[in-house]
Amino acid sequence: MPNEHEPRRVEIDRADRQVIQQAAAQLRHGAIMAGYAGLPHKHLAFALALLLDELALHVRDLRPEVRAEAVRDARMLLG
Repeated sequence: MPNEHEPRRVEIDRADRQVIQQAAAQLRHGAIMAGYAGLPHKHLAFALALLLDELALHVRDLRPEVRAEAVRDARMLLG
């Protein structure tokens, strides 16, 4: 018998995944713009974006404290 809380969990997973992915995309965009401007260290933004991409892929399996921190930090990056 399906769990009545399962649809809500899927919605929460999707929302958390989306905010982390948006932060990764924003970091990549900023790094690309920095590259055009000739700024150094843009590779660090790409590295962080890759980490966020991985966290987003596995958001459902993250320990609760890691997930909460990732979502909080992603929201901070998005402003």
